[in-house]
Parts: sequence; structure tokens; C-alpha cells
Amino acid sequence: MCFRLFKLIFEQVVQGSFWGVIKMFKAEWKKLSHDYGMILVLVMIALIPAIYCWLYLSSMWNTYGKMADIPVAVVNQDKTRRYHGKTIQIGHNLVKSLKRSDSLAYHQVSKKHAEAGLATGQYYMIVTIPSDFSKNATTLLSNQPHQLQLHYRISSGRNFIVSKMTTGAANAIQAKVATQVTKMYASILLGTVHNVKDGLRTAGTGSQALAKGDVQLQTGVNELSQSTQKLFAGLNQFQDQLPTSSATLPIKTGLTKLSTGTQALTAGTQAMGQGLTKLKNGNQAEAQTLLMSAEKLSTIRDSSHNAAILASPVQAITTDEAKVPNNGTGMAPFAIAIGLFVGGIAVGTMFDAYTPTIRPRHWWTWWGAKFSIVGLVGLLQSSGLFIVLHTIIGLQAKTNLQLFSLLLLGSLTFLAIIFGLRILLGGFGTWLITIVLVLQLSASAGLYPVQLTSSFASRLNPYLPMTYLIDGLRHAISLGGSIQMDSLIMMAILVVASGLIALKFAINIQTNKFGFLDGEDFVRAVKK
Repeated sequence: MCFRLFKLIFEQVVQGSFWGVIKMFKAEWKKLSHDYGMILVLVMIALIPAIYCWLYLSSMWNTYGKMADIPVAVVNQDKTRRYHGKTIQIGHNLVKSLKRSDSLAYHQVSKKHAEAGLATGQYYMIVTIPSDFSKNATTLLSNQPHQLQLHYRISSGRNFIVSKMTTGAANAIQAKVATQVTKMYASILLGTVHNVKDGLRTAGTGSQALAKGDVQLQTGVNELSQSTQKLFAGLNQFQDQLPTSSATLPIKTGLTKLSTGTQALTAGTQAMGQGLTKLKNGNQAEAQTLLMSAEKLSTIRDSSHNAAILASPVQAITTDEAKVPNNGTGMAPFAIAIGLFVGGIAVGTMFDAYTPTIRPRHWWTWWGAKFSIVGLVGLLQSSGLFIVLHTIIGLQAKTNLQLFSLLLLGSLTFLAIIFGLRILLGGFGTWLITIVLVLQLSASAGLYPVQLTSSFASRLNPYLPMTYLIDGLRHAISLGGSIQMDSLIMMAILVVASGLIALKFAINIQTNKFGFLDGEDFVRAVKK
């Protein structure tokens, strides 16, 4: 069966004459040229993608650059505290910092006014700094530390995207407060280290002086020990020279006791000398250790700059390999794809690409004549869209040639799909076009990466033509690189859709079916 169909197509191509082609094309264009209403409709339809992208992208072109316009209420209930001789007013400092920030539009208001503003939409978030905020900051190194708490109130139901933006700002505020508190403690600790350094140096100097005093004391003890030894020797000599008699006996007894005491005193002074030697050595070692510790601590700087670096020691350095200047540029591929498909649906609805003006003899003259008009509309669509993107919106692409090529290829591919479904399936095909659009909106990874979509959408993603148009546009606009694979896949879809339409036309020629009129009825209608 398939062989007979392809043989039929081949025979019609071979048998077709040049003048038959000219006649078919001329008839279609002559009919269109006299239908001014249809010309106006097609021109207006060709502008749909450009108008859609202009309105859609311009409305969100630089949304993140306008976050400073999002109003946020700040309620400061914090009370000033004194800590280590410093005035602690973290809430006050935070409010000043937020007012200088251009991330959001912060307004310091009362609690009552803030709550009313959140309810009416005047504010999108309330930041409340509690009364014990600074007090809790002074307890972090105590026996009972308390965390600092910031209270955020948002209303996601009013605007979900803004709630995500303000939540990100809340995380930034938390990091800012943490850095401020850490800086405070770092300043205190560095000041303490500075004082300890001075104390160690003073203690080391004192230990050195004490060691010198020990030396002098030991010298005196040594002299005392030598004197007692001489006294002991003199007493022994005097005792030996005394005659032994009843009169001198008491004297000898006293001298013996005195000699024994002198000997004990000598032993004591020698022990004291040894102890003083050890004390001197210990004082010298202690003095050396204290001075070395002071020298090491002197290398630690206690300036405010050091405290700031200590509070925030890590700096994140991010490199964007394909930087997108604004939100509109990032959204452009998805918006362009939607605009082209919606424009294609409008063309498919208003233009009859099936009913021929005159009786066709060959499928390729029939489809060629019709597609010459459809293709021109696609060219107008892509050209108008490119002009709007490049000139009016100001989209900066990596390669304008790639961008225009993808616009034209995407337009022609979508038109082929839309007319293919309408011609092949009739009313059901028209309904199916809407389903295809919905599937592509949800599963072509235009907004979120395919990894974040549902399992159904991720499985469907590779089979959708919009997937490859969006990917190609991202390369042409932001990523750079080749669009060859995406272009080849869309060309294949274009060829398959056109081939199915051609096959339908070839069969209809064989069976004399042409739109709403068949066979001889069609011939009579044309003659009239």
C-alpha cells in the first residue's frame, strides 16, 4: 500500500508540467490579491507574535531591577543596651542599613500602621525587630545564651512571586544581622586579646625582675652559709682550747649546743640556697614563656577592619558563564515560542490551505501554491518579530543571524504542524492543536528546568517541537554555540508535517476530493 502511494506521488511529480505549476500558483495569488479583507487579516495575523512579545516582554523586561520599588514595613521595638562599655543598638543600626539599601523600599512605621498596610496591599512584608533584640545579642557568651529573633510577615496570596522576592530579602537581612553581631563580639574578643597581651608582657617583665631578686637573695644566703660554717669552726676550736674542769663544764656544754645549732643553721642555709636556685630557674623560664606568649599575641591586630573580616571571613565569588542582563532576556525564548504558535493558530483559523482555486493535477502544485502564501505569512511573522525584538524591545542576541533563522524556522514548523492537523484530521485536528499548545506550555521547559517539572512533563519534553525552538533560541540569545541539532530536529518535523499534507493531497487527487466539493461538482463550481 505504502509503495503504491509513493509511486503515485512520484508519477505526479514527474508528469507535472512547468506551466501547470505557474497556473496553480497564479490562480491562488490572483484569488488572494482580489480578497482585500483576507490580505488585511493575514497581515494583522502576521503581527500577532510581534505584538504579543512586545507587550509581554516589555511588561517584565527588568522586573528584578525594580525591586527597590517593592514597599516593606519595618517595625523597630528594640531597646538600647550597654555591654562591655559599648552601646549596643542593633535594631537601630539595622533600620539605618535597610533604609540605605536599594534591595527593597523599606519604611519604618508603627506596628498598627504596618499591619493595616499588609492587609490592604500597601506593604508586601513586615519586618519586626523585638524589644529584646540587642539584649539577646549580649547573652551569646553567657551561661544562658538567647538567639536573636526577627519576625517576618508576608502575604503570599496577594502576589506569590513578590513573596519569594521578599523571602530572599529576609534571608539577606538575617545574614546582615548575624554579621553585625559577630563583628561586635569579634571586637570585644580582639580587645580582650590586646589586654591579655599587655598583661602577659607586664607579668613577663615582673618575672624577670623576680628572677634577678632571687639571684641577689641566693648570694646573701651563700654568704650566710659561709659565715655559719666559719662560726661553727671557731666554736669547735674554742671548745677544744678550754681546759676540762668543773668550772668550764657548763661553758663547754653551752658551746656544744651552740655548735650543733650553728651546724643546723648551715644545713638550712644550704637547703635555702638550693631552693632559691630552683626558684630563680623557674622564674626565668616563666618570664621567657610569658614574654613569648605576649610576642605571639602582638601579631593579632584588633582594628575594626579585622573585626569586620572576622565576622564575615568567607566571600563568595560567582562566575556567570552566560550572563543574562535582565528578566526579559531570560524570558524571551519562551515568549517567542508562544507568540509564534499562537500566531500560527490564527493563520490556521483564518486561511484555507486546503480548498484549491482551480482543479489541481498534482499534489505538489496544490500544496506548493498554498504553502507559498502560508510561507510568506511565516516570513512576515518572523521579520516583524525580529524587528520588534531587536529595535523596539532592545534584545541583544549573541548572533542575530541565528536568531532570525530560528524565528523563521520555528514559524514555518508551527504552521506546518497546525495546517497538518487541520487538513488531516478536520475538526478533531483543530481541537488537537489547542491540546498541543497546552502540552507545550507545560512541558517544553520554557520557565522551569525539566528536572523541576512533573514526571509526565519531563517524559513528554523531548517529543515537543517547542522544546527545540526554545533551546535553540537560548543559544542564539544568551548561551552562544551551535544551534545545528535543534534546527535539524525542527526541519525534520517540518518535512514530516509537510509530507503528510502532501500525501493527503495526492490521495485526494486520486479520489477527486477537493475540500467541500468533490469530483464533477468541483469542476462545475469552478466554471461558474
